[in-house]
Amino acid sequence: MRLGTVVAGGLVGAAMLAIGGAKADTFVSTIGGNDCAGTFGSPFSACAIPNDPLIYDAAAGSPIIIKFDFNDAGVLTTTTINSTLFPTIDGSEFAFAFGSGGSGTGTWTYTPGPGDPSILAYVAKGGPNFNVFLNDDGSVNSGDWSTPVECGGGPSGPGPCGLSHLSFYDSGGTAIPEPASLALLGMGLLGLGFAARRRA
Repeated sequence: MRLGTVVAGGLVGAAMLAIGGAKADTFVSTIGGNDCAGTFGSPFSACAIPNDPLIYDAAAGSPIIIKFDFNDAGVLTTTTINSTLFPTIDGSEFAFAFGSGGSGTGTWTYTPGPGDPSILAYVAKGGPNFNVFLNDDGSVNSGDWSTPVECGGGPSGPGPCGLSHLSFYDSGGTAIPEPASLALLGMGLLGLGFAARRRA
């Protein structure tokens, strides 16, 4: 096997890892209260993930970008934006889908535009508490949420609380564009092409 083929194969492998290696929705903890009504700071513009790298990793100190409020039926009612820090965000970058069990679980998708921030952490509030999730380095633009499991009742016991709001946090950086991952994959394929050409 030629060295060019090995190098090209390595580039393709690295590209695939870069595309699929990042991970979203790492659950951190359930915290009492309301994230942006004092627990993580107030007023809204001062709300931020606590500056504790041992717990919150890269998201430590991240300010809030946007908060989406939902009613009991899971319908979006209010959007609040930290427009001083994130003037390019208008809310249309986000989409939500609820799980089959009601508004206590679901997925979010983020389609950033030029200059939009990356998502490093997010919160799902339901009932008296909220769940905190990390989004690694902010390169993943979708994830799952679940609210704290302490509501409901009946024979199956407590279940996820209905969603009160979703909040998204960032360090102030810019989103990692998807074309960067595609460019890395392209470099690997180009390496394979050169290796094949040398062999011919």
